[in-house]
Order: sequence, then C-alpha cells, then structure tokens
Amino acid sequence: MNNIKTSQLGYYLAGLIEGDGNIWTSKRLISVKSQTYNPRIQLTFHANEMPFFRHMKLIFGTGGLYQEKLSNVCRYSISDKNTLIEVINLINGKFRTPKIKYLHKAIDYINLIHGTNIPKLPLDNSNLESNAWLAGFTDADGTFHIGLYGVYGLNNSMAIGRVQCTFSITQRITDKPTGLSCIPFMEKIADLYQSRIYYGYSNDMKFIARSNCKHNITKSYFDKYPLMTSKYLNYLCFLQGLDYLGKRLTDKEIVEIKTLKNSMNKKRTYFNWDHLNNFYKK
Repeated sequence: MNNIKTSQLGYYLAGLIEGDGNIWTSKRLISVKSQTYNPRIQLTFHANEMPFFRHMKLIFGTGGLYQEKLSNVCRYSISDKNTLIEVINLINGKFRTPKIKYLHKAIDYINLIHGTNIPKLPLDNSNLESNAWLAGFTDADGTFHIGLYGVYGLNNSMAIGRVQCTFSITQRITDKPTGLSCIPFMEKIADLYQSRIYYGYSNDMKFIARSNCKHNITKSYFDKYPLMTSKYLNYLCFLQGLDYLGKRLTDKEIVEIKTLKNSMNKKRTYFNWDHLNNFYKK
C-alpha cells in the first residue's frame, strides 16, 4: 500500500485540479517592475475542507491559502517556481479533460521563461482502475448519497420501501473556456461501471452508479485509492448504507439510516481528519 501511495500522488493531484482547479498563465512575460509572472495553479474549495488544504500546503511547503471575506469560498494557489515545476512534473501526462490545454500553455510558458525542457505529454488513456486520478476527481466533483424510499415498518404492507445508495459525478457537457467536449472522459467513467451518462436540460451531465454490482466497483476502487477530503467521511457513511440494501427495515433501522443521511454532504457537522495520515506520498 505504501508503494501505491508513493506512486499515485501525481494522478490524484491531476484529478483534483481537473475537477476543482484551474491553471492560469499571464499574457505578459514581464511585469512593469521587471518581474516574471509565473503560471499559477489554483484550487477552489469550501471552508470545511481547510484542514485538507493546510495538509497539502505542508506537503509542498509553500502556497497561498486564504478565505474570501464573508464567504465559505477558499482558495489554495501555487506559483513558486520550484514547487510549480514540481507539481507540473507530477501531473504531466495524467490529465484526462479539456483542461490539458491550460497545462500545456503553462508548460510552454515555463520552458520559455525558465529555460526548462518539460515535454507536453498527451491525455492519459490508461485504465481508470489502475491509478488514483478518479479519487482526486471524485474529491472535487463526486457525491455519495443515501436515499430512503417507500413504506417501512408495516408488516402487512404490499409496498416495500427501499434504501438506495448512489455514487455520482456531475460535469458540464462542454468546457466553456476551451469549447471542448467533456463527454469522452465521462464516458470512460461510465464504461468502468458499465453504466451510461444522464444528460440534463442545460450544459450538464451526470454519471450515476446505484446497483449492487456497481457498489462493488466503488468499494474496490476507493479502498485501494482513498479519498482525502471530507468526502472520505461521506464514503464511510455510504458503505454503512450498503448494509441496509434489500431489507424491510425495522423502526430502529429506519432511524439509523436517517441518521446516516443527515450526517452527509451539506448536512455534515462532524469532521475527522485522521485519514490524512494516509495521504499520498511524494
């Protein structure tokens, strides 16, 4: 497991950046004060995730970390030359989305102003199950959900209620800044689960895994390549929810599943960050 963690940091970061990050490159090489403008990698996140990004800053030893005034929106940015080059080398060749256009632009810029010779590697087409990219992308854009439907606790009822556990990823159909389609990489995620993409009325689409056989894929993958944000805690609730599938619930079990539901996602009030001890190694 330690070898997996050590070799997978670049894949995890690539997925995280492609989900909730951006790579900015200045149009000007030199400022009016004769200073060079390094590209900047920036990740946007909710204030609840601050411990995770503090840990990431500790890992890389640099970066700006701040919260917008009167808001839960926070940002972590890296522009220091050495760390920027380190991160780009880690993620280069591991991108799967249209954001590779901005990675390549940053590489061109760095090669020009710093005399480096970083190659612009193409999109990664490796098996999704072989690396931690999907873990990083899920930490950015994935959701775990438990649903409670129908009638429970009525032994004489013909209508049997059910618990439904889902893992989903929502994404735009077209990446507006580049004008490129996001369908190809989303279809690869759907293919992994032998599922399909659900298209919305606007520029959005969603992959959903909800059947039992697909839960086995989810558990197998995330047990090998763990989540690192608070979504790891939602994943643990999701795993607990699987124990209730296909059952006619007792009153006690209904309370238990409702308690699980009310402790996830936007309703979460308890956070524990012990899992950061297992963060991917450099």
